[in-house]
Order: sequence, then structure tokens, then C-alpha cells
Amino acid sequence: MASTSRRSPRHLEQELLANPSEYRFFQAVRILGLSAKKRGERRGVLPEKLRFRTLANLSFPASEITRFAPSKHDDDQHEMEVAFMGLTGPSGVLPTSYTELLIERRQQFRDPTLHAFFDIFSHRSIALFYSAWKKYRFWLQVENGEQDGFTRNLLDLGGMGLGALRGQLGKDALQSENLFVYYAGLLSQKPMSSQALTTLIEGFFGFRAELEQFAGQWMNLPQAEQTQLGGQYCELGVSAFAGDRVWDRQTKLNLRLGPLRLAQYQALLPQGDGAKSLKELLKFSLGHGLACDVTLILDQRDVPAAQLNPQQQQQLSLGGSCWLGAQQQDPSDMVYSLLA
Repeated sequence: MASTSRRSPRHLEQELLANPSEYRFFQAVRILGLSAKKRGERRGVLPEKLRFRTLANLSFPASEITRFAPSKHDDDQHEMEVAFMGLTGPSGVLPTSYTELLIERRQQFRDPTLHAFFDIFSHRSIALFYSAWKKYRFWLQVENGEQDGFTRNLLDLGGMGLGALRGQLGKDALQSENLFVYYAGLLSQKPMSSQALTTLIEGFFGFRAELEQFAGQWMNLPQAEQTQLGGQYCELGVSAFAGDRVWDRQTKLNLRLGPLRLAQYQALLPQGDGAKSLKELLKFSLGHGLACDVTLILDQRDVPAAQLNPQQQQQLSLGGSCWLGAQQQDPSDMVYSLLA
């Protein structure tokens, strides 16, 4: 039956059995490997029930695969006859006389034992050839759900190679390796630009983020650094300050998130799991030298009604998720300091 895309599913393994010469060697073995994995019959690089055989003649091969069929001795075993490499055959490494000997023994004496003996070594060499081809194509290992070194290198490049470090960003971060791999290039940038930071937040959390740079903040001066008449720091225009604090423009930024649905909004409240994950991501991206205020914007459609009802499922909090009356626009009065 056709699927929703109006295309009937194809059974590639059956097509391979019917027309093996239409498939390339690597493509055919890859199909068999994926099919065996779905059935739980594969533990290594190759399917356990696949044997490689070589061509026992000297004719020019029309394709890489000349035959693929169930084994004559074991119905569960499949044999793939290849023509591009092996000990004997048109592309064999042994002298042609060995292939002629196999042809003679098969035609005159119906004796395939010598050919089967040579194929013990041919099978091993062909299997190693396929393993070497697959080793440097990391996307095939990712496709099979296997551990590959390239993914580990990308995680290390982004500074997220340790599972414990990824786990600090939330309980689901350990399972979302692909997301860290996708943003490995941005995570490796130090210092990180505002565009890169908003892209990371939107990609990790799934809502819109806007960043206001150079928001500024008051910084308290230690008493040892304050201006004292007749003492220290009294040079006008250089080191003199009036008061015990100074306005600093470059050490703080404001982050506006939303509009958010109610579940996202509640997770990003100061004690929510989303706020903790966002804080760890900002600390990793920005370091410890910048402060950050967060403004949460709730979608107007999700503003909860303020009702004194003990059976109300949603717990409302003053100054957090409670408003009096209907809101004419998305409320954005929830502001708190995430990084100080």
C-alpha cells in the first residue's frame, strides 16, 4: 500500500536478490547490513550470514556483482559473487593458470573444493576492503547508530566532549549529541558574537531570542579603590571617582526571550529547569566576565486568568505568572538577573 507520499515502499533486499548486477558492491553490502541490523542479526561491520565468493572464469565482468543468492549448503546463508577482486577470476591476484585450473576442475571433475578453499582467503580480503572503505566515511557509522571518532572530534572542538559537561545544560542534553555537533562551530568561537549567541539559544531551546548589547550596570568600588582627599585616586579625568560606585557600559547585556508558550515561560522562571540550563549555556559561551538580565515575554494567548480557586491546576505566583485583568499585548514585565 502506498504511503502518504503516494509512493509504495521498496524492498531493496528483494530487489538485490532479483537483479544483483544492477547494484554497486558498496551499495549492496550497505543495504544488507542495514537490513540485518533491523532484524537483530548483525553485530559487526558485515552481516554474519554473508559470504563473498569470486568469479571462476576469465570473461570480462559486466558489473561488480555477478551473483547474489542463498547458499546451496545453508538456506540462511547468502553468497555474493564479486568480480573486481580476489585471488582468482578476471581481476585475481594469482596467475591466470590458477583460474584455468579452477575452470578445468569444475567442468571435468565437478570439483569446487579448490575454489572454495581460495574463497576462504578472498572472503577475508573483501571483508577488510569493505571495512576500510567504511572506516573513513563517518556518516555511515552515524547512520547505523555506532560510535564514530569524527563526532567525538566535533564535540571536543566545541568544548562539549565530556558527557558530564553536557549534562549541566539539562537532563536531556546527554541525549541531544547531534545538536551539539551541529553547533560545534559556534560553540568553539571565543569570544562569541551576539548573532552566534542568539542562534545558539534559538537552536537549543526553540524560541526567539533578542540580545541588547552594552546595557550597562552600576559597579560598586571597593573602599581601597575609592577616591580619598589627600590620599589616593585624586587625579581628575584619570582616576578620581565621585561616590562608591561607577557606571560600566560594557559588562552587561539584556536578553529578551519570546513570545513564549506558558510551559516554556514557567520553565524559564528563576527557579525553573529551563533557567538553569540557559544559565549554564551562557556561562559556557560568555565566561564569567559578563552579567546578563533576562526578560521573559509570555504569549498573550497563554496568559492565565487570575482566580482564587484552590483546585486550579496551574499554580500562579505574584510577580511571576499572575496578572490582573486581560492583557492587550504580550506581557514582558518579568525581568530578573540570570548572571550577576
